[in-house]
Amino acid sequence: MKKKNTVGQVTRHRVREAIQAMIVSGRQPVGSKLAQKALAKQFNVAQSVVREALLELLPLGLVEAIDNRGMFVSELTVERLLESYDVREVHEGLVARLCCERITRAQVRELVDTAEESYRQSREKKFDEMAALDAKLHRRLLEIAGHRILLRMADMCLIFGKIINVSRPPMAVRDEHLGVLTAIGQGQTGEAERLMRQHISNGKKAIQEQVAQGKFVLKWVVPRTMSH
Repeated sequence: MKKKNTVGQVTRHRVREAIQAMIVSGRQPVGSKLAQKALAKQFNVAQSVVREALLELLPLGLVEAIDNRGMFVSELTVERLLESYDVREVHEGLVARLCCERITRAQVRELVDTAEESYRQSREKKFDEMAALDAKLHRRLLEIAGHRILLRMADMCLIFGKIINVSRPPMAVRDEHLGVLTAIGQGQTGEAERLMRQHISNGKKAIQEQVAQGKFVLKWVVPRTMSH
C-alpha cells in the first residue's frame, strides 16, 4: 500500500509541475480555464490526479477556483508580488540563521560559485540564466536549512520570485549574496539573518521604484535546467 501511495504522489507531483510550467511559460494564459478532463487526457492520468494537482497549486496563487465554473489561471498582480517579498524577508532570514548551524564548507563554496556565475551571466546580458541561478541559490539555502515546513511555505514566494525583471545592479546583488554567505559560513546567525532580510527588502524596494516610474512589467521567468 505504501508503494502505491508513493507512486501516486510522484504522479501527482509530475502533473502539478507540468501544469505550473504551462502557467509560468504563458502557454496557459491568465484567465484561461484549466479543464480537468482535457488535462487528464493530455497527461494520461486519472481526472482525480489532475484535480489533486490543481488543489495543490491553489495556495501558491497560480490558480483560482470559481464556484460552479471550475479552476482558472490566476491574474498576476504587483500587489501579490510585493506581498510575496514581505513573506520571503521573514522566511529567508530564518533560513539564513538555520544554515549557520548546518552548512558545510563545501556547500558554502558551491553557493559562492553559484553567486559568481549568476553575476557572470548578467554581465553577458543572459538575464534569464542569471535569474535561474539566483533562484537556485535561494532554493539551495532552503534545502540546507533542512526545515520542511519552511520549504513548503516558501514554494509560493519562490514561484513569484520568477517574475521578471527586478532591475538591480548585478554587482550589488552579487555583493549581497556573498555577504550573506560569508556570515553563514562564519556562523554569525544574527548577521546572516539581517543581511538576508536586507537583500530581500532591497529587491522589493527596486520593484516599488520601478512601479512608481512606470517601468515595471510583470512577466514570468521560465526556469532553465539550472534552476530548482
